[in-house]
Amino acid sequence: MIFLALLLTVLAAVVPSVIYTGIAWWLDRYEKEPWWVLVLTFFWGAVPAILLALIVEVAFDIPLRLFFMPSQAEFFASAVVAPIVEELLKAVPLLFIFWFYRREFDGIMDGLIYGAMVGFGFAMTENLFYFLGALAEGGIGSVLALAFLRAVVFGLNHALFSSAFGFGLGLARYARTGLVRFGAPVAGLLAGIGLHMVHNAFVSTGSVLCLVSLFSDWTGILLWLVLVWVAGRQEARLIQEELADEVAAGLLTPHQARAAGKYRERVAVRWAALQERGFGYAHKLGRLYALAAELAFRKRQLRLQGDAHGVADEIVRLRRRISQLQEELVADV
Repeated sequence: MIFLALLLTVLAAVVPSVIYTGIAWWLDRYEKEPWWVLVLTFFWGAVPAILLALIVEVAFDIPLRLFFMPSQAEFFASAVVAPIVEELLKAVPLLFIFWFYRREFDGIMDGLIYGAMVGFGFAMTENLFYFLGALAEGGIGSVLALAFLRAVVFGLNHALFSSAFGFGLGLARYARTGLVRFGAPVAGLLAGIGLHMVHNAFVSTGSVLCLVSLFSDWTGILLWLVLVWVAGRQEARLIQEELADEVAAGLLTPHQARAAGKYRERVAVRWAALQERGFGYAHKLGRLYALAAELAFRKRQLRLQGDAHGVADEIVRLRRRISQLQEELVADV
């Protein structure tokens, strides 16, 4: 019985994060980020970030209790210290990717997705700690009630907060002015911290004012979805524009270039190919579309920022691989 309760507690923390992560991955439709980068980003949020946050927050708790009443110290720690510490730590992998793997950070969509991933990892482990405490105090019933609040009602919060910084980095990726290059990430980080502070401050009241947190959180989540939609439309248009030269050069057919930047058409073509020619052909066709989209993003990087990160060689490699796939597709017909 104890084992079953522990299993349900762990699943209550893990399953929602897995579902949310899968949805976020699906929303990035045109040029998927490398799986290992997404895994490491999630892992940073789930383990190092939350452990470091606990250490720093405990360190701050000691002086707070020396200078404030217990209730005041608890509120200040929750509404001020925790948001600043946690958002700074969740920002670390996004900065790392932005600086050292710039080819994998193409703009707003990538910033939103990477931010969401580190947030989902952080939320999963944090929820597990809370759920284990609820299990010890009130049994599995308390776990399920708390899981509904933390994993469903407020389940997207950490992803929202860290995505604000990712959005700022996305704006800075191809910015032409120093104000945007440096100001957008700072503004995004401050926005994430601010949203986190609003949530924690009003939830800490334990009163009807919690509705302020609910309104703030879900307004932010709806805005996140709008930004993802807008970023997706921008990516689709970019793919069409950058692949026009490849169609003229004969590397891609007009239909292939169009499908690379139109998700529904891409799915429809692959489904028809699966029915007519089998899984192997459909898989190669999907790979062709993915490589074509990646080629479009690399061409934009070269056009806007030059060959600072070996982008020109990557473009050559992508064209060679697409050409090979075209030959394989013709042979499979």
